[in-house]
Parts: sequence; structure tokens; C-alpha cells
Amino acid sequence: MHDFYSSQKGVTGWDVAEEDLPNKVLTAQAANRLFLLPDKTIDGVGIYRDDVAGLVKTLRHHGVDIDFALAREDRRYLSEYSAVEIVAAIGLAVAGTLTSDLVKSISLTVWQRARSALGVGSAREEVDAANVAVRIAEIVRNDQETVIRGLEVTGPVAEIESLICQAISDRQPPQLPPEVSDSTGPEDESE
Repeated sequence: MHDFYSSQKGVTGWDVAEEDLPNKVLTAQAANRLFLLPDKTIDGVGIYRDDVAGLVKTLRHHGVDIDFALAREDRRYLSEYSAVEIVAAIGLAVAGTLTSDLVKSISLTVWQRARSALGVGSAREEVDAANVAVRIAEIVRNDQETVIRGLEVTGPVAEIESLICQAISDRQPPQLPPEVSDSTGPEDESE
């Protein structure tokens, strides 16, 4: 198992099960929306670090379609102070496949999360050099099946976008059965 707080740069699979994701995420329409996952869930309540409280609002201001994975009444914020090699860890879910626009949104989300963890007054260079760990659950479905693929990316903030792009270009698209159609289509008139 990969240590989420390791400072090594890399990409690995993330074994995420359907039952580990909030219903809001699983039922969302594939519209390139990001969902901020809690750091952990206890008795149905999502626990987020307190420095993400304003993150969703900031990202929306920058044009990112993002929401918390849990409703306001189902989330709590926790203050943590520790010296670790990873400045920020963030979990995201994507309703649909990872597109280049979504990867850019994820990159901006990671940058803002690292900036929040380091302090708003941090220099761009300090944020870009900060090591982060990002977990992404990609949820692809049709009317018959749901496929969830997990990806974990660790490295400096400035390299996260290219690491994600490399990882998704190296893998096969999710295999879903064809959608069932109610129409039979035009009849063949040739004899």
C-alpha cells in the first residue's frame, strides 16, 4: 500500500470502493463536476481539515465547478497542526471521465489547497514547490453499470497537472456495457 504522506513523486492506483463514496457523488450527472471528498468519515459525518472551509468558494470564484461531497449538516472541520513532508492531501471525485478541462480544475484546486495549508501570504514559488498528495475517484456510468477508478498522485504542486495527464494517457478507458435503447432505429429496406 502506498503511504499517502510520502514525499516521493509518483502515480499509483487508489482502490476506492463504491460504498466509500457519498451518494451525492455516485448519483451526480456526468457534467464535469468535481466533489471535495472528506479526509475521513465517522458515523456518516465527513471530517474535513479546517483550512478547506473557504476552498470551494474560492474555486467557484475561479470558475471551477466544485462542491463538497457531503451536505453542510453532514460535515465537520478539524484543526490539525503537524510537520509532515506532504503539505496538503486532498481527495476529489469526478462525475464522468477525466478531461483536460477537469485536470486543469484539479490542478487549480490542488494549488489553492496547498496555498491554504501554507498560509495565504505564501509566495507562488513556495506553493509550487510544496509536496501534495491527491486522490481522485473517477466515476463513469451508464444506465446498467457504474465503474469507479481511483488514482493517487504525489509530487510538487507545479507537477501535479502533468503527472495526472501522463497517468490518464497511459491507461485504457473504462469498459462499460452498451446502453440499452428503447428505439430500434430505422428498418433496413434493402432486399
